[in-house]
Amino acid sequence: MIKQYTYKFRLYPNKEQAAFLDNQLGSSRFVYNFFLERAVNLYEVHNIKFNYYESKKIIPLLKKGFPFLKGCNAQSLQASLKNLDAAYRNFFQHRSKFPNFKKKTDSNSISVPQHFGVIDSILSIPKLKSGIKVKFHRRVNETVKSITITKNQSGKYYVNMLVEKTFAPLSETNKVSGTDVGIKSFAAITSGEDANNAVTIKVDNPKYLIRAQAQLKKLNRQFAKKTKGSKNKVKFRKRLSVLHEKVGNQRKDFLHKLSSKMINDSQVIVIEDLNIRGMVRNRHLSKSISDAGWGSFAGMLAYKADWHGRNVHKVNRFYSSSKTCPVPGCGYVYKELKLSERLWVCPECGTTHDRDGAASQNLFLEGIKIRQELPELTPVEYAPAGTQSIVYSRHTSKQEALQFIGE
Repeated sequence: MIKQYTYKFRLYPNKEQAAFLDNQLGSSRFVYNFFLERAVNLYEVHNIKFNYYESKKIIPLLKKGFPFLKGCNAQSLQASLKNLDAAYRNFFQHRSKFPNFKKKTDSNSISVPQHFGVIDSILSIPKLKSGIKVKFHRRVNETVKSITITKNQSGKYYVNMLVEKTFAPLSETNKVSGTDVGIKSFAAITSGEDANNAVTIKVDNPKYLIRAQAQLKKLNRQFAKKTKGSKNKVKFRKRLSVLHEKVGNQRKDFLHKLSSKMINDSQVIVIEDLNIRGMVRNRHLSKSISDAGWGSFAGMLAYKADWHGRNVHKVNRFYSSSKTCPVPGCGYVYKELKLSERLWVCPECGTTHDRDGAASQNLFLEGIKIRQELPELTPVEYAPAGTQSIVYSRHTSKQEALQFIGE
């Protein structure tokens, strides 16, 4: 199975190369903001909608009015305009908010679709005479189709290499997992081949953001006291960015390891279709929910299942997984269960249930039904009653592919 995959590696430019990359980033950001402002004004004054192909014709004229753009790779400027076009399409298709203007202090990127190369851990790009050192932590054997260079808020440079990678399906197993995510514990996971040998475990929530909260508050107070535009302001902004980056990296590492383990262990994984966007509106829980990263976890399970021939299913969000007794032959629904009640006793069979454990067990039983009904599952096509399959989007690149040469 061939899928598009992106490798991310750290760049170590010298001062001259960093200045060059900053100019490239600034030029791409300028083009994006210029055409965004132009599109907004044209629509408000003349009711003319944004058109990528018409805007593309203006770039040569823009270079005459702003000569500094001539030092930037022409294809990178076109890619910046294409990113704006994608942002508009996502907005009109209700996948994202209206495009925002890019800031110098935010993470910025430039795309280099062609005329790049890597030899002996040195990256060469158009308009730059010297090569940039790349730190490869893994070997790339595939053909690199395009690259994107990013600079994050902490000032680090990275190169993202887009390739087409072949993924082999994992060995099929009869094991099923039901996963109920939470705040106190990140997840309650019930797994096994059938109800007789199922095991329920709880995965502790690392709460990386909460643990770093005291340090973040201290840095924020110090940052707020610094004079706007001063070197101290820049220094403390970078310190804040470094700490936020650390928290984000810790969270990603945790989610990647847990999702990969579940994909390796289970053929069918059942999770809840949570309304996360609505749940974060609760000001008492929003920080904890955002820190947990439920949405990112579900996304990781989805694309890893697609890569390795596993099956991830979302149960309808109105399914009472926590309120239903998972004991075989019972199935009593305790409708009066409150959120504050972590344990409850089934009036029918007298079994005491942990609400998170009961939810994972019910999701596990749904997975058993799915596994029995479909011996040969397809991740996209099948959606049993009360569940919906995750649909995977596939983006194809038409850019010319260049062979990666390096160790």
